[in-house]
Amino acid sequence: MTGGGFRAGIPVGRLALMAYVLLMLALLAFPIGLLVVASFQGGMKSTSGLDGWSLSAYAAVPPDYWGALWFTVECAFLATALVFVVAIPAAWGLVRGNLRERRFVSALVLLPDSVPSITLGIALLALFVPLGLSNSFAGIVVALTVTSLSLALRFTEALLEGVPEELEQAAVTMGASRVTAVVTVVLPLLAPGLAIAALFIFVQNLVAFELLLFIAGPRATPISVRLFTDIVDRGVLPQAIAMSAILVYIGIAFHTLVAMTVGARYLAGSTMSRKG
Repeated sequence: MTGGGFRAGIPVGRLALMAYVLLMLALLAFPIGLLVVASFQGGMKSTSGLDGWSLSAYAAVPPDYWGALWFTVECAFLATALVFVVAIPAAWGLVRGNLRERRFVSALVLLPDSVPSITLGIALLALFVPLGLSNSFAGIVVALTVTSLSLALRFTEALLEGVPEELEQAAVTMGASRVTAVVTVVLPLLAPGLAIAALFIFVQNLVAFELLLFIAGPRATPISVRLFTDIVDRGVLPQAIAMSAILVYIGIAFHTLVAMTVGARYLAGSTMSRKG
């Protein structure tokens, strides 16, 4: 009887687990779905049925929104490229150098993630104003690079630990320099994982808000700040909802690209060989 009861209880447990997962997914997807529906209905007051659905809100998106979006894409792309220029050599030094200070350095790099974005934004503003970096393209790029460095370093460390050091040593034994071994052996093996990490960091930079609110200005306005200021000044207009939905589409497109290509296994698999 006990065995039969246990077998009978398995489907119930699976149903409960499935219901829990579906509820979690519904909670995550509800705000996104509500925003997308509102973008087609031209307002946040959603109605049942497809009556009143149109693309008028998308057609009404003003040129300054598109300009702010393109400005944000440029900043996010450049910051993502710069952060890996810094993170790859740093991760190689921490992992291959077997530094005793590695845990201290890793903890220090994570410090920006532990500080509230508002506090970090005030600190950067105080630093950028004397340097002339506030309200500038360069200032936005530097801010995004600084805040993305911890995530890029963590990704790169995990990926590098999944590459056997013997491959580098074999290349050096055959006459290659250490730099040549890294460029021709290590980087091609890291490339798929780095590409995925870069996509996630790019999307994160694309929608950054709190930090950029302090250092943005009329000459350098990311799309998130533009939407916020317009909503504060004029309320939630249909074109603002449409542009917010476009940002959602961009994020979904990048995550779909990751899922349909190499997948996230390159980010998780390398941690199996972590040495501590």
